[in-house]
Amino acid sequence: MAYLSDDELLDTEGGFIVWDDKIGAGSVEETLEQALAEERLAELESELEQDEHPVDYDAELETEEEEAAPVSEKRLKWEIRAEAVRRLEEAARTEKDFQVVVGEWDKLDRNRERRERDHENLRGDVPLEYQAVPEPKLIPRWMNTPAYRQLMAGNFLDILLDCPYEMHNLTADAFISRMVEELSEEHKEVLYFLSLRLYSTTQLAAVRGQSDRNIRKLRKTIHKKLQRQMYDHLCGKQEHGGSLTLRERQFLEEYSKIARKQGKDAVIRRENKTKRRKKKNRP
Repeated sequence: MAYLSDDELLDTEGGFIVWDDKIGAGSVEETLEQALAEERLAELESELEQDEHPVDYDAELETEEEEAAPVSEKRLKWEIRAEAVRRLEEAARTEKDFQVVVGEWDKLDRNRERRERDHENLRGDVPLEYQAVPEPKLIPRWMNTPAYRQLMAGNFLDILLDCPYEMHNLTADAFISRMVEELSEEHKEVLYFLSLRLYSTTQLAAVRGQSDRNIRKLRKTIHKKLQRQMYDHLCGKQEHGGSLTLRERQFLEEYSKIARKQGKDAVIRRENKTKRRKKKNRP
């Protein structure tokens, strides 16, 4: 990490510490905007590449019948490749031999990275949209977090309104703000910790001295109430010729399907997108 000199960072003339205006936030913001633009361009190129040359990764995986079989052609190919790399490693003696081994591992790494790029663009721990400094020049590091930078810039609203009873002011949408404000205190607290603080139901149950089942039941009740109000609001907005965003149209379509089956008890639940592991048939 490159450190700034005292003359660059501080001006101690007169016994006071003053922030050096030469190190402004403009250059940092420009760098972040440029990095964000490059990332979005890379994401677009990746999507175009997948559209033009789609790769069927499922063809490389074993089917249920192949997993159940004692021997499969795909499994043999994997074992042959692994055995070939192992033999290369054991037989390597000269620098040229080790370069061949490194080349084989690099090839495997490139294939793995290619698969990952098809699904996501690798980045740091914090998205660039949060305006976090990737390589901060200030110590301690926590002074470079978005929350602290926002606080030092004089934007106190997000911090002052970060509580269950004021969180409705965090949105500029009047309908959503009123909808959240009209919730009971108990529902506000549960919604705040589960949705904003991202507590798990188990953690919140321990805080409130309740069972995990009660918290999940409360969450379902809150979601059902809010989703019904939002559905009615969007339907009325659509009838009066108002435009809807893509996310709002998707919500209307998904909620309508569930409402036709469940009626007033309709609620969109969060899905666990992690696929379950297939059970192998033991001999």
